[in-house]
Amino acid sequence: MRLLFELRPVEHLEASVDYYRELGLEPIAWPSDDTALLGPRGQQSTIALVRDPAEGALGTGGVYDVGDIDTFFEHHRALDWLLSPADSPLGRYAVFADRTGTAIRLLDPAPGETRPSSANARHGAAASLVA
Repeated sequence: MRLLFELRPVEHLEASVDYYRELGLEPIAWPSDDTALLGPRGQQSTIALVRDPAEGALGTGGVYDVGDIDTFFEHHRALDWLLSPADSPLGRYAVFADRTGTAIRLLDPAPGETRPSSANARHGAAASLVA
C-alpha cells in the first residue's frame, strides 16, 4: 500500500480551498464539482477536499494505491468492505474498515495517472470520488 494523498471531507469546498491556499497549497485538479485536489505549487496532490456527506461519515484519512483494486478485493474478501470497487472520476475506488473501524480508502488511478495531479482537470460532476 502506497499513500497517494489524504482525503478531507468538507461542507464548504470553496471556503476550504481558500483556507488551504493561505497555508501554501494550490488547487492542482478539480475531478468533479465537489472534489478539489491540492498540493504545493508544481508538485503532486497531497490533499483531496471532498464535499460529500457519505465521505464525511467515513472521516478524514489516507487514500492508498494497492495496484489493481479488483484483484486486491478478490484476494481480501474477508475484509470489512464498506464500498466494493467502483468507478470514480479518479479511477477505481473502494473502502474497507480496518479492525478499529477506521475507513481505509483505496484508489487505482485512472490510466495515465500515477497520482491524481492533472492541472485543472475536470472529469465529470460526481458528488464524491465515486461516480
